[in-house]
Amino acid sequence: MNQKLQTEKLGDILRKVKLTISTAESCTAGGVGAAVASVDGASDYYVGGAICYATRLKEELLGVSHDVISSFGVVSKETALAMNEGIRNLTKSDIAISTTGYAGQNGGDEFAENGTVWICVAANNHQPYLQKIMVENDRKTNLQEVVRTAIDMAVEYVGHLHE
Repeated sequence: MNQKLQTEKLGDILRKVKLTISTAESCTAGGVGAAVASVDGASDYYVGGAICYATRLKEELLGVSHDVISSFGVVSKETALAMNEGIRNLTKSDIAISTTGYAGQNGGDEFAENGTVWICVAANNHQPYLQKIMVENDRKTNLQEVVRTAIDMAVEYVGHLHE
């Protein structure tokens, strides 16, 4: 299914179950939020998001612990989960999507190699859905893949919450 149809499906499900969603993004720099907001009537369920490209913003705006980043790296499941919790707390949304990764041609550190991206979809009082993907194309293509994967994960997650 193409991204536009998946994004519309996500909106339909969120409207039906009366849940809100927010986004916390690093490597995707607002791409996930833009996709969610591209649907007519998205204001019914999309609260908003934060683009926290710099580590400092992850810590100061989203409340990601410096210990998490220094222990696991800025690109890790622990950071993706902490970003997700932080944006849900900040926006009071029911569900959030978070992304952190090295999606370009350069990057990586001692914790994660270049091309590593972590995506987290989580809701209050439910198990999070975390996925690590590896991207290997040019930056634009990689970011499109990450956004598409994040939307697909959110559709699946929200669908399972209310089956």
